[in-house]
Amino acid sequence: MIDTLLRARKALALAVIASACVACVPQNIKNQGSDRSQADAAAASGSPSWLTNTPEMPGMAYGVGSIEVYGNKTEALKRAGELARIDLVSQLKVTVSGDFSSDVTERSGSHRENEVQRVIRNHVRSQVPPVELDEAQIIKTHLDDRYAYALAELDRAKAAARLRRDMAEVDEQLREIAAKQPQGNRLQRLQPLLPAMNMFAQRDRLGERLALVSLDRKRPRPDADLLALQERINVLIDQLQVSIELQDSGAEEIGGGIIEALTEQGMRITNGGADLIFEVNATLSSKEQGGSHYVFADSRVTIRDGSGRALSSFSKQAKGVSGLADVARQKAARNVAKLLGEELAVALVDKIN
Repeated sequence: MIDTLLRARKALALAVIASACVACVPQNIKNQGSDRSQADAAAASGSPSWLTNTPEMPGMAYGVGSIEVYGNKTEALKRAGELARIDLVSQLKVTVSGDFSSDVTERSGSHRENEVQRVIRNHVRSQVPPVELDEAQIIKTHLDDRYAYALAELDRAKAAARLRRDMAEVDEQLREIAAKQPQGNRLQRLQPLLPAMNMFAQRDRLGERLALVSLDRKRPRPDADLLALQERINVLIDQLQVSIELQDSGAEEIGGGIIEALTEQGMRITNGGADLIFEVNATLSSKEQGGSHYVFADSRVTIRDGSGRALSSFSKQAKGVSGLADVARQKAARNVAKLLGEELAVALVDKIN
């Protein structure tokens, strides 16, 4: 009986000691066990371990892509690689979102951007595609019965160095334009500088990517000479004088609203000596439905320079809607003016040579 009690007490003490030892296991060892379990589970399911445990290395960025395989496995792997690169960029955006802010334009002095300049800038920017990260490489792929997987890797320092070189090349081209001193009227002085707008947009795209991949999360600000060039272009655009020629009764009916809206956009309207001439034709139609008035302005516009050369011509419909007929007509006129502003941006950037 006594031997039985002693054996029971000894077993109980051993159990307590074992429990205490389990409780004393370091947290990192427990996590390593958990990671191994996840990796084992991924291996058991047929998917690669890096799918759930993305590599982490200083100065490197990674992204994972996967897609279900339908037929062509080679195409599936290619698409998985594309998705991995997209995921890599997304991961970078998450990590730097709170560390830098990106101004679309750089400003010098106290110049404020008016609507015309904003439309021109947005048009130029829309013509410049985002910068690709060519350094992002697919380092691993995997196929199973259902899915294709890919792992992308980016050397951030290498990518940042290339982007800085590309930006330096753009800056050099901008300095060549800044050195020009064209003579003549306002449009003639502006014309040779206009290619710089596209280069500034390229520089901005490069800067966005550089701030994304660089370890310091910064993009180089333009030097003072480049800021001066940008301001010079803005001032010349702001000083352009425009005349409006209303060529039929429909245009005359909404002409006042067009001129008012263009003035609000920042255009300088003049009756003579204009740098640009807007020839406006318009056919108006209206209808009332459900208590609302609809006015449609089928506008035909030609933009000419001061010598009469046609820079752009377009036909578009503008619409105004309101409970009051006069207000609907005013809205139609403002929308015609908006079309004019947009087409002016296209003419200045793409069609003046």
